[in-house]
Amino acid sequence: MQSNILKRKIVLYILMMFFLILSCNKKNNLENQITIKINSIDSETRKSRVNIFDTIEVSVQENGYLMKSFNKVGEYVTDSSGSIKIKIDSTKGYKFMLHGHNIYGSANFSEAFTKEKLKNGQEVNIEVISLENR
Repeated sequence: MQSNILKRKIVLYILMMFFLILSCNKKNNLENQITIKINSIDSETRKSRVNIFDTIEVSVQENGYLMKSFNKVGEYVTDSSGSIKIKIDSTKGYKFMLHGHNIYGSANFSEAFTKEKLKNGQEVNIEVISLENR
């Protein structure tokens, strides 16, 4: 009687381990990972914002209860050339928002805004709009 219970526990344990290993998709995430460059561009001069150090917020598109939502992945500060390089998942949609003192800019790469997918090595230009002139 106890040997039957022990055999069932062992079989159940083996099945759980099998499904746990089967559900791991770490390799797929690494295959879908790409590197993109985000540039901060002045909307008036159409040149890079050099030595300004803007803050860029990156959000990923998630499926919410009734609507799709964007969850913040991180905030990055541009380097002296006015750009950042980040690694993201190419299968997901992203929203990039640039904000600072009296400035704003954004770019969207999600199904709600565009059918375009981000590619490895792609450069995303965000035009910075000054709120003082508005």
